[in-house]
Amino acid sequence: MSTIASPRDRRPPSNLPSPSPSARPSTDSVPPVLSPQAPLSPPPKRKNRAALREYYNLRRAAPQDDAAAAEDARSEVPPSELDAHDFDADAWVERKLDESGLEELLRVYTRVLGEIRALDAEKKALVYDNYSKLISATETIRKMRANMDPLDPVASALDPKIAQIYSQAEKIRDDLRESVPRTDETEERRRTRELAREVLAMPDKLRALVSEGRAEEAAAAWEMPRRLLVIWDERGLGGADVARLIEEGDGILEAGSGSSSRTSES
Repeated sequence: MSTIASPRDRRPPSNLPSPSPSARPSTDSVPPVLSPQAPLSPPPKRKNRAALREYYNLRRAAPQDDAAAAEDARSEVPPSELDAHDFDADAWVERKLDESGLEELLRVYTRVLGEIRALDAEKKALVYDNYSKLISATETIRKMRANMDPLDPVASALDPKIAQIYSQAEKIRDDLRESVPRTDETEERRRTRELAREVLAMPDKLRALVSEGRAEEAAAAWEMPRRLLVIWDERGLGGADVARLIEEGDGILEAGSGSSSRTSES
């Protein structure tokens, strides 16, 4: 009698090694296809040109008028008749001397003096601002020279031009240092001479006011010039002419007050 054979176990033996993950074909082991990378930054020459164009505002040449208008709007001095294109300084001074009294003249002088000082301050600020920009540009060019490859033929060709710009910047700096103080001293002397001429003409105006019976107005007009003359006399400015003007003005007012009192008594 034959025996029935049991079915064969088709499971693989447990001692056979199982395929590891590294043995399986996978896309991870396939070398990636290298694609050409785009340059992250422009070449040095193009980068330097772009920096120069951006620094000198070559792309924004059109809005220059708007920037100038905004700069004028920031001025502390309001526009007046002195800013007119056909302004005549001599005629304006003569008209003020003829139409205004001493108090009004001193008020105008104080206002104009304040405006002149404000404009001088704005001029100095503008000069120093442009000077700082020039120095910044020079320093930028110097750093560019240090960073550029000396073997580059373009850089070698630019060396003489950059050296010339640097020397011109130093010359402009020296000229600015020499010119600004001299301008201030000349303007100060001119204003002092104008004030001295106004004070010298004061006795004649006092006589005219006293002769018209306006002694009180003459006394009010003499107050500020007399104070200025006393300061000059204490500082030793003007010599004997200052003391003579003080005595002359006081004498005119005393004579005017005496005549007005006699007129009131009669």
